[in-house]
Amino acid sequence: RPHLVKPQPFVLPGGRFSRRPSWQMRIGLAAYDLLATGGSLPRHQSLTSAEVQHAVPGLGQKAPGGFSFYDARAVAPERIALELALEARNHGALIANHASVTTIGHTDGLVTGVTVVHRGEEFEFRGNHVINAAGPWVDAVNNTTGARLPRILGTTRGTHIAIELPAPLPDAAVLATARSDGRVFFALPHSGLLLVGTTDVRDEGDPGFVSPTRREAEYLLGEAQSLLPDYGITADMVRYAYAGLRPLLASSRGPESAITRKHAVVDHSLAGGPAGLYSVAGGKLSTYQPLAREALRAIGIHWGSNRATRPPARLAAGPGLEGRVLDHIDRYGHAAPAILGNAGRVICEHAGAVTAEISHAVRSELAASLSDVLMRRTGIALHACRGLCCHREAAEIMASLLGWDASETAQQIATYERDVAHHLPEWSDLSG
Repeated sequence: RPHLVKPQPFVLPGGRFSRRPSWQMRIGLAAYDLLATGGSLPRHQSLTSAEVQHAVPGLGQKAPGGFSFYDARAVAPERIALELALEARNHGALIANHASVTTIGHTDGLVTGVTVVHRGEEFEFRGNHVINAAGPWVDAVNNTTGARLPRILGTTRGTHIAIELPAPLPDAAVLATARSDGRVFFALPHSGLLLVGTTDVRDEGDPGFVSPTRREAEYLLGEAQSLLPDYGITADMVRYAYAGLRPLLASSRGPESAITRKHAVVDHSLAGGPAGLYSVAGGKLSTYQPLAREALRAIGIHWGSNRATRPPARLAAGPGLEGRVLDHIDRYGHAAPAILGNAGRVICEHAGAVTAEISHAVRSELAASLSDVLMRRTGIALHACRGLCCHREAAEIMASLLGWDASETAQQIATYERDVAHHLPEWSDLSG
């Protein structure tokens, strides 16, 4: 998905920014290059102090030498998940946005299907296999069996802060060692901001209500200030913080960083659960394809190698449209030319988003709420404005398409504002 996954240059400075000597970093990066043999990314390079400073000016004049390497970066992770769902629908799957599983049915030790509530209506789907791929909600969904299934997950919280710099963003990301605790952290350009992360804290709360804490945000701010002194970063530059839960395999021992990131497909019949129920746990977005194949093999379906996909269309500038608009629309892949052809006007100056994206999200991408559109389709919410410069206009566009009355439109606006305050809080709103 070249429109959603882009090459990202990284700078790995040495000296006080790393706990490892240069020779160890050189060996590690050489091994990294060998593992990536045959790929399209450039190999690592050694950098002088001047080259490090040029790549990331905020490191300061006393920046040591270091290394550069490339990795793949998901421009819009939520859109990868969305495109997978839409592709599944094109191959016959039924996709129900905002549906909740209330019961996993089973009789005589065998799974019989699931009961789902969607927009207040209850539906029953029969089947002899159920794959629970609910991410950090896996254990909660398994609890709907009514059986005493062992806990699978040990979720940890990762917090990030998004900083609006007083200078142009560097093209390169920085990977460094935190001065306070020796953890590896990063600072990378994203949505016009500098994204700094991440933390790793055990959190077994409701994934739907996870929120960043002030303590974690202060930790990240302090590390950003130490790493990039020449940017003069202050708390006033933090536009928001956000957090998410990693659905890691349960582990009660050792530090969070030691918990395995490997995935597993759990057959619940092996621990006394109903036969035919499987849960997916652990792993990362970057390994979703082998994980999906493993889950299918568990229920007797064998899928071949990845199918070739046609490259996304190349966009040409339309009348009056700036490069930032093209950059933003590029995330839509094959749908981008159609959106560009009916672009309308720019609805968000920070993102370079256009009104046609709102309509496209509703008509073609299963968007049912204002938060769907601004947070999980267009990515407008992740810019400095958090979508609060255009959410009312976006709601009016959606109202005309979905038949919302004034009351429903006002409710959508209020819900979005609550979602932003909780999931993307400003510095002054952080607590804990």
